[in-house]
Amino acid sequence: MIRNLTMMLVLACGACLVLSCVAEDKDKPDVVNGTFPEAQAELQVVLKEIYDDAMAVNIEGLKAIHLNSPKFTKFGPRSFERQNVEQTNASEASFFSSISDLKVELKDVKIDVFDDVAVTTFYPTYSLKKDGEVVEGMSRQTLVFLRTSQGWRIIHEHGTTKK
Repeated sequence: MIRNLTMMLVLACGACLVLSCVAEDKDKPDVVNGTFPEAQAELQVVLKEIYDDAMAVNIEGLKAIHLNSPKFTKFGPRSFERQNVEQTNASEASFFSSISDLKVELKDVKIDVFDDVAVTTFYPTYSLKKDGEVVEGMSRQTLVFLRTSQGWRIIHEHGTTKK
């Protein structure tokens, strides 16, 4: 009889554990299929601020949007090598300080939010002056963001310029 009671108690505890795990999953957002419209709207604003900072040559603003962490990475467009946050900040400061009359339009912006991580992809078309010459072009850009206590921060960038 004690053996039967022990077995029933073990089964009851196991059932409670399984049910509590199922209940927890129902409370979590669906990161694969959810759209997270509030976060998408926040990121639209963040993208605009980034490109406003670029056009205004606000180097401190451009630096501040990057997650200051060894986990930050960047590929391209001015360097083939993987860059860390310090290299990225130095490269962007040098580049944006060397140009003028920057105009950028972001086309086909796609923002996919996965709770506290988001992937943005878009095509910037641009016009700028470098060494007195007008340069126009189009590129592809991917920015991966992490929501932090300071707001959304870029954790990875990948850009390529159409030749």
